[in-house]
Amino acid sequence: MPKSSNRKNETRRANKDRRQRLEELRKQQRAAERRKNFIFAGTATLIAIGLIAAAVIPTWLHDRAQAQKRRQAAERIRKVMQLSPTAAERAAGCLGVHQDPLSPAAQHVTTPIDYAKQRYGDTAGGTAPLPPSGGEHNPVSLGDKTHFYPLADMTRPERVVHNLEHGYVVAWYDAKTSAKDVSALQALTATLPRFLVVGWSQGDLPAGKHVVLTSWGRTDRCATASPNVIRSFYSAHVDASFAPEKGFPPIGGADSYPPSTLPGPAAPTPATSSGSSAPSSSTSFAPSASPSPSPSPSPSKK
Repeated sequence: MPKSSNRKNETRRANKDRRQRLEELRKQQRAAERRKNFIFAGTATLIAIGLIAAAVIPTWLHDRAQAQKRRQAAERIRKVMQLSPTAAERAAGCLGVHQDPLSPAAQHVTTPIDYAKQRYGDTAGGTAPLPPSGGEHNPVSLGDKTHFYPLADMTRPERVVHNLEHGYVVAWYDAKTSAKDVSALQALTATLPRFLVVGWSQGDLPAGKHVVLTSWGRTDRCATASPNVIRSFYSAHVDASFAPEKGFPPIGGADSYPPSTLPGPAAPTPATSSGSSAPSSSTSFAPSASPSPSPSPSPSKK
């Protein structure tokens, strides 16, 4: 074979090898570029995810912690338990605030209720849940013109419980309460709005405690009427968040019914007082007399 032909073949082989090497280099470069792009995109994605997580996770953790605190607070509110008395409560012979079972709202009845057989009140130590702090009640509350109801009024607790549902605080006293304590209770009605003092005319209050403070779902049984204890209880529980109709005024026209009566469906509703809400049902109400024990003497009504 001529030398020129061999040189041509060698040249072709050399060119082919060169092209192959170049193609291989290009493939390696493209692969390296793809890896670089992948790493760049992956790094950018991870950075973006990290930034989003840094912004979102603390908020999520905070919201979860707050939600847990709200759940725990709600559980504490609903837990039936006896709280330890403060020094002022001990001095007044009080047992401390009892967290009673929380009653459903708007359980309206027009018949007398034996609250001793109900469950919404302080039953610590096996006492009867008297006075009540929730449960069934009359559709018509007590009014807002009078805040002191002496024993002689024979006030129906069924109507008082409706006031509790609206966020009122009520101090009850029985016939064994001293005249000095009754006067102290009456004096407080002049300074504390949405506060009622009601004589319990159905016998002695339980546990030998003749002054009992109540709000919706809360009870504190005391031996004497301490203004400091009462103001403290009032501040903590008036219009409490768990009172179903907190902040509501008395039912319209409630002052037109004597406190010893249970309004029931029959006659036209009395004229609604200005600034008061209407009765919670569209039914009209008329006084329905109900027997009560004979009252004991007490100071005149404020």
